[in-house]
Amino acid sequence: MSPRTITVTRDELLERREQILHHLGVDRRTFERRVAEGALVGDEWYAAQDLEEIAFLLDDERDA
Repeated sequence: MSPRTITVTRDELLERREQILHHLGVDRRTFERRVAEGALVGDEWYAAQDLEEIAFLLDDERDA
């Protein structure tokens, strides 16, 4: 039995990124700065991981 493939569009990934940032109440640049400083708390660590995965799928260089 082969694994199930999930297809996600670029627009869906971009929308998900915006949803994550909106939930955190920050813009992308502010969040990137906090990640670089290691100043994350609680769910922000999970969000950072999700945003990193989205950036990978979008083929962005540190664009999460």
